[in-house]
Amino acid sequence: MKIFTFTISLLLISIVNFAQSSICPNYFRRNNGNGLCPDGQLKLYFTSCPANAPIIDSVYTNGVKANISFALPDISKCSSQGYVSYCVNGGNMPPAALWQIYFHNPGSTDPFGCLVPEGGVLPIAIENFFAKRNNNTVSLNWRTSFESNAIGFDIQRKTIGGFLTIATVPATNITNGSTYSYIDNNNMKTVSEYRLLLHSKDADASFSETRNVKGTGGSIDFIIFPNPTAGNVKVSITDISEPTDVQVIDNTGRVIKTIMSVKNSSIELDNLQSGVYRISMIIKSTGERTTKTLTVIQ
Repeated sequence: MKIFTFTISLLLISIVNFAQSSICPNYFRRNNGNGLCPDGQLKLYFTSCPANAPIIDSVYTNGVKANISFALPDISKCSSQGYVSYCVNGGNMPPAALWQIYFHNPGSTDPFGCLVPEGGVLPIAIENFFAKRNNNTVSLNWRTSFESNAIGFDIQRKTIGGFLTIATVPATNITNGSTYSYIDNNNMKTVSEYRLLLHSKDADASFSETRNVKGTGGSIDFIIFPNPTAGNVKVSITDISEPTDVQVIDNTGRVIKTIMSVKNSSIELDNLQSGVYRISMIIKSTGERTTKTLTVIQ
């Protein structure tokens, strides 16, 4: 009987210690990428900064595992801004406002789960963002669905050295959002990449999605990233203005996947097996085809 009591006591102590070391975040925020996290960033906000931030194993929404993985946590901003940063390693952050996140603590293999809601309203919410070439200029147009404490938008274009700010547009701070536009003088012959850097008065900043625009006189173009890949890639299409089909062709010439009448400027290709593929964009009205090579290494 004493042995049984002693065993139960040890079990209770273990459970208490585990519960104390497994601290759940209060809420999360996310953005589509920045200089440190080009593929997206998850911010987890804790009541107090953990001495050793937990490592994310998986994310579920509505009982379904999301196709996403995160890098190890970065706690450098926790003491000053209250969050632990996790860069996206692969996949897409789910759109749901409530996530079931499973973690493990450094030095432990014991998992624990937390229900984490999306945090308070961000200072600026981007509803849409478009970029389109008109001869030697590029028209940038975007609309916000919400603004509060907003300062403005830095318009950034990618160069050899990375994204640089080419103009700044002040925000209206109208609660239900506003429409904005900017004309960039751009006669580059190669693909141009644009994004918006959103600033608020509380020093919070986030990025819009990236938009790609074809070069002067160029046909439809696209960017494959990453390439080579381990099996999942993002295809960003420049200046898509008419119905376009996408084909994935293996090294035998067999079409293994066709996406009809693509309307979005980016698509995801997942779970590709090892090998060399050709990705083709076909404009339906003219039959014009642009093809690039993709290498999958596993």
